Amino acid sequence: MSHLNDEVKKAVSKFFPNLVSRAMDQFLSIGKYKKSGNKEIILRGGSTRKNVILLLSGSARAFSLDKDGEELNNFMRYEGHLIADAKVFGDEVQVLEVESIGKVSYLKFNIGELEELGYENPNLMRFYLDFLKEIILTLSHRVGTFVTMNPKERYRDLLRWNPKYLETAFDKDVASFIGIKPITLYRIKKEE
Repeated sequence: MSHLNDEVKKAVSKFFPNLVSRAMDQFLSIGKYKKSGNKEIILRGGSTRKNVILLLSGSARAFSLDKDGEELNNFMRYEGHLIADAKVFGDEVQVLEVESIGKVSYLKFNIGELEELGYENPNLMRFYLDFLKEIILTLSHRVGTFVTMNPKERYRDLLRWNPKYLETAFDKDVASFIGIKPITLYRIKKEE
């Protein structure tokens, strides 16, 4: 096995220690290890391919453009988590672009291929289901914050939920993520 493969295996094992050797090898066989610099598009919208990104280091954001060409951050993710348009689980064209925040290393793979491997290997099926559970919990929490919280409460929730975003993301991206203008974020931070 190559030195690079050992590094990737070590990185994946850090986040998923229950992924046994055979399952790990099967999983890595469907992925491509990549690195990117700051503000690089690492996953493009406009496709029906079921590609997702597993962040091994760094953070990324998924965004779309509104009718005026303004970027809207749908969500941000950090190492150990998947990022992609949720439409990868269906057959619709994905609209979200995924952009690195700072330097990022990641595995790009087809989530449909992981699901298929899961039918053959129970360890991979648990791995796949753990991804789905985490995505459902995160999306549910995000919807809940917009339904029940005002902007200041959403900012505080983000501080509790994951302060890593605030360490790596630009204020304009954080503001978009919690549904406010950058000037409003500035005022909230000044009050805190």
